[in-house]
Amino acid sequence: MDLQQIIDDAGEGATIHLSAGTYEGNVSISKGITLIGDEKVILLPKNPEEPVIAVTGAKDVSIQNLQLRTSGTGILIKNSENVQLSNVSMNHVYSGVEIYNSKQIDIRQVAVTGNDQDFANKRNGIAIYDSYDLSIKHNKISKVQDGIYIENAKGITVKGNRVENSRYGTHFMYSADAEASENKFRKNVTGFMIMMTENVSLFNNDISYQNGFNGTGITLYEVKNIEIQKHTVSGNRVALSIQKSDGVTISDNIFQMNQTAIESIQSGTNLVAKNDFVGNLVNVRSDVKGIQLQENYYDDYAGIDIDDDGIGDESYVALQSFGQWIVRKPVYQYYVEAPSVVLLNQIDQQTNKTAKQLLVDETPATQFERDKAFHFQFHLPQLIIGLIFTIGCIAIWRRSVLI
Repeated sequence: MDLQQIIDDAGEGATIHLSAGTYEGNVSISKGITLIGDEKVILLPKNPEEPVIAVTGAKDVSIQNLQLRTSGTGILIKNSENVQLSNVSMNHVYSGVEIYNSKQIDIRQVAVTGNDQDFANKRNGIAIYDSYDLSIKHNKISKVQDGIYIENAKGITVKGNRVENSRYGTHFMYSADAEASENKFRKNVTGFMIMMTENVSLFNNDISYQNGFNGTGITLYEVKNIEIQKHTVSGNRVALSIQKSDGVTISDNIFQMNQTAIESIQSGTNLVAKNDFVGNLVNVRSDVKGIQLQENYYDDYAGIDIDDDGIGDESYVALQSFGQWIVRKPVYQYYVEAPSVVLLNQIDQQTNKTAKQLLVDETPATQFERDKAFHFQFHLPQLIIGLIFTIGCIAIWRRSVLI
């Protein structure tokens, strides 16, 4: 069916209900309408080089319950106001949703799956340029360049999204006044990449197992006034990388099982307070005095708390010679609990206690705050392999005993 003709015949403010079927795409919407697929509605483009749906110069547009099948771009929104997308899916696309020079945009429950090519041959799941007043909620995105790319935008809410197998989960550039919460990023190169941006609050996101060789859970580059609170950041090469940045506050997070939990590079003074560091090879490292440590819990802290106030009586020194070597030579991690390494770490603690210019927490917490957003990571395949291996070892041992 010719969907463009149906749209052209509809009046301003009309609601179009599409019955189940396949419709020809490359449609243009330039007036306020509501487009709803009542059942299984599929849109196919006449020309894959053009967006399946283009909303241009329109106000009060709603698009709901559609499936887009294209190898190109799914939806383009340009110079428009008050546009809503919900329950829209698109598979094997080059680019999902692109938004330019628009305001009051609401995108929720949109599913975008990119192609199987490398990052150079695909674009983003949701891309936003030169826009403001944006709400991006509860979308599922995978196999794209950046799950959510935001450039030169203000007033942004990114909540409850899931991004997997992409380059960056969410990428901010030259933007301001944003909030990102309750998102889940898995198996990307980097979870959050925030560059030349200010006034951003990151709250209660789950950022784990980013798998790039140079990947990180969160990277901050030339940012100001960033708050990072109540996260679980685990299984990354670097959980949080702060580069050339000031005014960053990191509090009430759990950094667990990362190679390096927090690194600071050419940055000003940033506050790291009331976090838990558990199972990391290196907790904190910095090239200059750029991190202020306060009341954090460290699983390798060896001090005591005589007055039982929850604060250690001795300072914690984050500098670890062996930890720095691991960063340069990852193969050294296999010796992390060797007796000589344990002794070296103890010597570091003793010799650097009075070195105030180094990474020193003078009020280390002695209790692990389990009421934070702690998540136990359960991996069924690894459990099955472990059980098979254990059973095999027991069988071999019993056989050797019987013989």
